Amino acid sequence: MRHIQCVLALSLLAGCSDAGGVDPDAIDGLELAAVQGALGGALANDTLYPTLAVLVFPFVDRASFVVAPSGDTTRLVGIELDIDVETESGPLVADFTVVLAWTGYDPATRTVDTVYFVAGAGRAPVDDALGASFSPDVTGSGTALVIHQAADSSITAWQTGTGRLATTSSIYRGGRTQAGGGLTVDVARGTISGHFDVTTAYQVPDSATTLATGKTFTTGARALRVVIRGSF
Repeated sequence: MRHIQCVLALSLLAGCSDAGGVDPDAIDGLELAAVQGALGGALANDTLYPTLAVLVFPFVDRASFVVAPSGDTTRLVGIELDIDVETESGPLVADFTVVLAWTGYDPATRTVDTVYFVAGAGRAPVDDALGASFSPDVTGSGTALVIHQAADSSITAWQTGTGRLATTSSIYRGGRTQAGGGLTVDVARGTISGHFDVTTAYQVPDSATTLATGKTFTTGARALRVVIRGSF
């Protein structure tokens, strides 16, 4: 997974976002910044997240509203990554799925109450067990982090102990391709269906405090497919 850092060069391709026009699922820039701030605070030492932040956030400008039977509303977007590139160290091939969701954005404090970051190996259909660690090279593996951000922006995080990520299908329309640095990236928009369940998550570093949660998007939620090809 360490070789995935090579795709940081794709940050120059952020201009391919096509958020123009009125869209009910459009994300306010300040709201997305709050989500990214919560993730950055919780995943500052993670080896995967900095790369995903560069690859994903330039393109994430829409997220579905998922309403639970309780009335709780969650913003949710799925991202499927398909990477097949040649590097100086050899070929890098990685397929994995990320589900990003959040609830409780407060425009007054510019904070978001809870952020869910779920990652699993492969692309739809996915049926992965969630645990404390993750590698996209290991089929059937995944992880999740649940992050609470207080009004003062302080962060509390829970790391998955057990759980499951299941995506049943994903559908995309024609993508947009950009090139740079010897690489090409194609970003297509569509929908993804599935659910995730965090059976047990342990507060970091207080492993005595646990929680259980989950989100269902079986009727479909906004999604991105990011395909990276090339060599350098």
